[in-house]
Parts: sequence; C-alpha cells; structure tokens
Amino acid sequence: MTKIAILLASAGALPLADGSSQPCGFWAEELVGPWRLFADRGEVVVTTPDGDAAPVEEASLVPESASLSREECDRMVAFLDEHAGELKTPEAADRLDMSTVDGVYVPGGYAPMAQLHNHRAVTTLLGEARQAGTPIATVCHGAAALLSLYEPASGPWPFTGQELTCFSDAEEDTVGMAGKLSWTLERALVGAGAEYRCAAPWAEHVLEHPGLITGQNPASSTGVARALLRQLC
Repeated sequence: MTKIAILLASAGALPLADGSSQPCGFWAEELVGPWRLFADRGEVVVTTPDGDAAPVEEASLVPESASLSREECDRMVAFLDEHAGELKTPEAADRLDMSTVDGVYVPGGYAPMAQLHNHRAVTTLLGEARQAGTPIATVCHGAAALLSLYEPASGPWPFTGQELTCFSDAEEDTVGMAGKLSWTLERALVGAGAEYRCAAPWAEHVLEHPGLITGQNPASSTGVARALLRQLC
C-alpha cells in the first residue's frame, strides 16, 4: 500500500507584472484525476506549506475555460466537495513525516507560482524527498516547487541538466498570460539549469526519469500520476 503526499499551495492571489494580482489556486483536473488513481493504490495526504486551506482555481471548474464537459466539471465539483475537509485543513509541510511518504505529487494552477517556488517548508519537504529517494512528480505550474531547491549559494540545483517540462511560454500566450506575468515558469526553469522540453500547446507531454516525473499541462496529469505509481512498484 502506497502513501502519496499531494503538495498544494495555499496562496489565493498571484502577483502580476503591473503590480496588481489575480485570484489563483490549484487546477482541478490536475488534482482530481491523479488523486483518484492514488487513492485506488493506497493513502493520500494533502499538504500545504503552512497548513492553510488550498483554494481551487475557479476557472478550472468552468467547462469553457477548462475545456471539459459540464458533466466532467460537475464530477470534479462533487469530488472536491467530498474531500473538502482535507483541502481546508491540510497537513503543514514542515509537520509531514516524510519517512512515511512513498511519493510526492504537485499539481498546477497558478498558485504554485505564488508560493511553492520560494517557501522554506517546500525546500525542506522536497529536499527530504530527494535525500530519501522518494519520487517527485509535477504537472504544469506545479513544477514551480522544484525551484524551491534552487539556492546557488549552497551549490548546484539538483535538477541541473535534467530534462523537465511544465506549462510552456507558448501556452501562457494562448491563455493571455504571457504579457501579464512577472516571470514565466519555462524561463525560470531554464535559468536554474534545466534542459527544458515541451510539445505543442495542450498536447499531452510527460518526461519520466528515476525519481522525477514532469508533465506539461492538464492533459498530462493522468500520465504523470501513472508514471509516479509505476516508480513505486
């Protein structure tokens, strides 16, 4: 039986380049499908950096913006309602016993770019996972969490030279965010030393290596979850 820690952000606002901000949260499709797969194999624990509630990005529950049917969105809403307690009172990352965790999964939405890239508790959690050989899997903007381990003064980034993917700059452009963001995840990962790879916008794209799986966008979330579970066999 496996135990997967799902790392979410509790940030509810994303700062933008013009000094304003916009609401943010996790992207429902990237959370719900993988959570179901993980629960079929064992236990799921939800964690946020500070133990505060993890908000959902409301656009991810709207058929037009999520590119899903009304029925699919309704099923996601029902799932989130069923697990509202875990999302409202998650485990604080610095209180999570990583010796009991078999894998870490980080979904996207814009909230990771508001919090997970530079939070000390995330640095500690992912650092312990790396030290223990616990696989880490990210989807879309969830890869921002990997930047929490980028500390040039302390030595090379653990993922330097690694092939990684995340929500691409081309995809940011298609959703109208390229000119609004103060930084993009693709450029930040490249700047940290990653060998960034992407597919065409919105195509499923998963890169799997021992100990690290990354997915480009919502369409990649199920593939990432399955790859993570394969590494736990």
